[in-house]
Amino acid sequence: MDALIMAAGRGSRLGGLTDDLPKSLISLGDRSALELQIDVLASRGVSRAIIATGYRADLVRSAAERRARDRLALEFAFNPFWSVTNVLGSAWFARTMLADDFVYLHADTVFEPTILDDLLASPADVSLPVDMRPVEPEQMKAEVVDGRVLELSKELPDERSAGEFIGIGLFRARIVPALRAAIESEIETGAAAAYFEAAINRLIAEGQAVHALDVHGRPWTEIDFVEDLEVARAQLPDLLP
Repeated sequence: MDALIMAAGRGSRLGGLTDDLPKSLISLGDRSALELQIDVLASRGVSRAIIATGYRADLVRSAAERRARDRLALEFAFNPFWSVTNVLGSAWFARTMLADDFVYLHADTVFEPTILDDLLASPADVSLPVDMRPVEPEQMKAEVVDGRVLELSKELPDERSAGEFIGIGLFRARIVPALRAAIESEIETGAAAAYFEAAINRLIAEGQAVHALDVHGRPWTEIDFVEDLEVARAQLPDLLP
């Protein structure tokens, strides 16, 4: 089992906190979001993490190597265009490293580790955790029917939104070639500034079933704003592996 961690962004909405440090490395207490993810992944038997880097790649690499030690093999995919692309652009630089089952994560997301346990237990080719609740306009909404994700978009109307996709997921090896092709196709259409969800939506449009995993109210936070950082710090004691 591998992991693909998207850690190329800066986190400009956090203001001066990210002037010299990417948001995935801001301390939540005794560790950062990236360090917490490495701890959780290692504790669940993930053998290798592929980390997509960009802003302050040197700091991300050194922090990851210190945390992983001999528990987790690391590889890095540098996106030199991180400031003008989005997550899909960074995924393009990492795509050739993907071959086996892998967990997908945004490096600024903290989550209850049992969500990962449920993902790893899923037999589906693609499983995505969805927080089934009303969603704010800027959040990544998921349309879900009969347990299957039909679309991911921030533009989904409320009546089609079942909840928020929390930014992690599981992709089985047998779907990786199709996912890599979807990433490449989206980039070829000029979508380097798109979210990774564009590739997932392409898979769905091609007939791929995507399982929705209900997080059942378990705590998680994506750190975009200072308020999210405070929530993550409050949650940290309950998230430690």
